[in-house]
Amino acid sequence: MSIAKWIWLTPLLLAAYALAYVSWIPPHAVLVQAHPMNPTHFTAYVNNTTVYITQAGLSFHGSPAEEQAVMQYLYSQCRYVAVDVLDAAQISQSEQLWTADVYCTADGSMWLWLRWLPLRFTAYSGYVEYVNATNATAVTPAGTFANHIPAGWYLDPLTKAVFRVPEANITLLTYIDRLSAQLKAFKAELNKSKADVSQTALLITKLEAQLTALETQRRALEEALRQRESEAAALQANLRAAQAENERLRSQLAQLKAENDQLKAKLSSMNQALAGLNDQLTSLKAQLAVQPSGGEEGIDPLMYVLFAALAGVVIAFVIYRKKKAEE
Repeated sequence: MSIAKWIWLTPLLLAAYALAYVSWIPPHAVLVQAHPMNPTHFTAYVNNTTVYITQAGLSFHGSPAEEQAVMQYLYSQCRYVAVDVLDAAQISQSEQLWTADVYCTADGSMWLWLRWLPLRFTAYSGYVEYVNATNATAVTPAGTFANHIPAGWYLDPLTKAVFRVPEANITLLTYIDRLSAQLKAFKAELNKSKADVSQTALLITKLEAQLTALETQRRALEEALRQRESEAAALQANLRAAQAENERLRSQLAQLKAENDQLKAKLSSMNQALAGLNDQLTSLKAQLAVQPSGGEEGIDPLMYVLFAALAGVVIAFVIYRKKKAEE
């Protein structure tokens, strides 16, 4: 047996040994409306007859003070009275004397057999038999007894069985009580285990629901991740295309800059040539101004050369401006 089982079984075994029998009345005892008359007699009214009831084998030899204490005790204990009549004698036409075993109870939880009064008050005299009852405990209004209990009628609270000591086998009864207590504990443990199983099943159901929800979230996140990866791939492709286009434009710009530099150089050369031609034209104009106006002479061929050179410079300048506008 595991340590865990011993932990809960140990209190069970201790409880089984601590089972207490409760003093009771015989099943055939009869309830009567009787009241204490003195320490040894009760009085009742039955079938138009006054009945005096005395406990068999009991006598009282006490002082008035002791009698007063006993009567107070009997009034408190004997709210209900049951008798097991052993002998009935007719005292007169309207009176009877019953010799009986008399039992009293204050609330019905346990019964006091009046033969046990010597166990509580020394003023009483009577024979009280004791019986060995190993591992048994008896609770009575006269006191609680263990292993050595007074003979009489008892109730087993566990089985609700009424038995008589010493006729009953106390060892067997205690063994039955122990087994009954163990059975009750096992049933309680079984019910607890069933409850634990139910709780475990409920917990498993909840965990499965949570797992399903998490799995759904995981798939949604994976789908979102795939979409983001696709978007990222598309953006990277666009970026690479833009970078390629940028490189192409850079190359084109560099080419255009080179061409522009060539045109600037050509324009600068043309400007220099134009300046030279302007200087030559100015010089020719000056020469023409100082020549005599008389005499007819043809146009100097040099003038045609100057006009052609000037026209070439103008055309080159127009072409340069057009390319600059196209850029």
